[in-house]
Amino acid sequence: MIAVLGEALVDLLPAGRPGLWRAQAGGSPANVALGLGRLGVPARFYGGLSRDGWGRWIRDRLRAAGVEAAGPFSEDPTPLARVEAGAEDEAHYRFYLRGTAFEAVDWPQPEEGVRAVHTGSLAAALAPAADEVWGWLERLEGAFVSFDPNVRPGLTPAAFRGVFWERLDRFDLVKLSVADLDWLAAGGDRDAALARLRAAVPWVVLTLGAGGAAGFYETHEVHVPPPRVRVVDTVGAGDAFTAGLLAWAEAAGVVDGAAPDREGLAAALVFACRVAGLTLERPGADPPTRRELDERGGEVCEA
Repeated sequence: MIAVLGEALVDLLPAGRPGLWRAQAGGSPANVALGLGRLGVPARFYGGLSRDGWGRWIRDRLRAAGVEAAGPFSEDPTPLARVEAGAEDEAHYRFYLRGTAFEAVDWPQPEEGVRAVHTGSLAAALAPAADEVWGWLERLEGAFVSFDPNVRPGLTPAAFRGVFWERLDRFDLVKLSVADLDWLAAGGDRDAALARLRAAVPWVVLTLGAGGAAGFYETHEVHVPPPRVRVVDTVGAGDAFTAGLLAWAEAAGVVDGAAPDREGLAAALVFACRVAGLTLERPGADPPTRRELDERGGEVCEA
């Protein structure tokens, strides 16, 4: 079972005219948990969830994908993220977190059967959720740990850079975007920051937007092209990519200690690329099921 730690919220997306918004369940870690469930990977989500109508909607959506929502549960409202169009169709967000279920504490403790953990994003950077996330990881021994910093400039505090770099030895997989890497480098050299990552973390995956993705495992390096799809919406595509990586790692035994060779590394990135590609083709964070992925075959992305 893969435990996913982090935030669940509702994205408000533009719906065709000014002042009109469409609600979509989201939050990067919750999206990853949903993606894993739809790919048939046993997963459990840990993070603050409201008991309001939107919170119940998020839980029902996870449950429909086979994902258990472990809580904690809160009487405070569901946090929101208003999605705004940015340059080159990249989504930008305005978050509303204070006084919401995002700040719920006393998270459930790790249970037996947790083989891997994925976390990151706002819950790993902002108190009080960050205290829960890092305390959870400190109490868990022997599990494969995946991390996505998923930096939100203007909201992710500068102090998070130190938290991230100081904890590299805790991670088995770090997946991040070029924008994440540049922010973490704090104006320094991108290549030097990537080299520092590779020296400390066995598996590093860098998403390159229109340039595809690059993967590094020990001495192996692989690049895959971007998915060949008609882009409808970029929201949630990176989280779908992460879910694809973890689903491949679970099936290939990497979460249990197996080391992928170069061909395996390429296969992982291609699989993740296909999952993200199908997500790009529809609005909102709506990752594909295993059946949908199988029906599309290899047309989405090739190494």
